[in-house]
Amino acid sequence: MACRERLCATLTTRIPLRAAIFDMGGTLEEVDYDDEMRLKAASGFRDILAKHDLDPGLDIPDLYAIVKTGMKKYQSWRLASQQELAPERFWNEFVFAAQHLPKDKVAAIAEELAFYWDTRFFRRALRPEVPAMLAALRARGLRLGVISNITSRGAVPHSLSAYGLTHYFDVVVTSVAFGWRKPNPRIFLEATRLMGLPPAACAYTGDTVSRDVIGARRAGYGLVIQIKSFLTTVSDGEKDVESPDAVVQNLMQVVDLVCGA
Repeated sequence: MACRERLCATLTTRIPLRAAIFDMGGTLEEVDYDDEMRLKAASGFRDILAKHDLDPGLDIPDLYAIVKTGMKKYQSWRLASQQELAPERFWNEFVFAAQHLPKDKVAAIAEELAFYWDTRFFRRALRPEVPAMLAALRARGLRLGVISNITSRGAVPHSLSAYGLTHYFDVVVTSVAFGWRKPNPRIFLEATRLMGLPPAACAYTGDTVSRDVIGARRAGYGLVIQIKSFLTTVSDGEKDVESPDAVVQNLMQVVDLVCGA
């Protein structure tokens, strides 16, 4: 079914929407990365390790290769399991498993490493229309939330605060805090549980089919919206064909879709 036909059917049959929930990276934020910027960021990564007497004695390219390989292995594991490990586990079990670093020392700085990974190994910038969109949804009585796949406990709260958006959100659910990650419906249902709302009364907007559209659909959300990003092409494959109810080019379009204008 085409998006327009699906949207018409959804608008006809849905119960009134009372909340709008958003993905963070790729949706509220534009996100991208490349090997050149990540290789540069790896020097700061080595500084963190050295500060805590954990420098493995590698040059920057070799250290980056270890981090890149380890994170790729971790990504494969979490895609298969749909789970998110605490930083204290995945840095030891996946990234530095072969480096023989003291596990207790790695665990002690694991959140610092995860925060650096999530904030410096990705370019992040708030989509310019987001503050006006959130204000418009709030003015119409909608409750707001965030669901984010992320490795750092502090990265999403830090970003929302830096953008001046924290006060808009009733709930923020992150995979690292909850233990399950998108597209597993558990994390979508946790957000609605915290809001005290049925999933059918919630709209969800994300950038990927493989994580956002499929997950929100399986959780029974009343309206599923997609806005495409750099991460859409990185994350979605040929088998990710589930259709959203609507695809938008600008997040201000979400206001009319959610409010039924």
